[in-house]
Amino acid sequence: MKRILYTFIASAVMLLATASSVFACAYLMYQPKTPKSLQK
Repeated sequence: MKRILYTFIASAVMLLATASSVFACAYLMYQPKTPKSLQK
């Protein structure tokens, strides 16, 4: 029972990481240039 719960948590974390990485990549590709807040 504990192994099933651990597998579910691990798969949920991997899914969340994949979704967040795809969202970040799409957001960076959408930006035409670096925002002024990130320029140094």
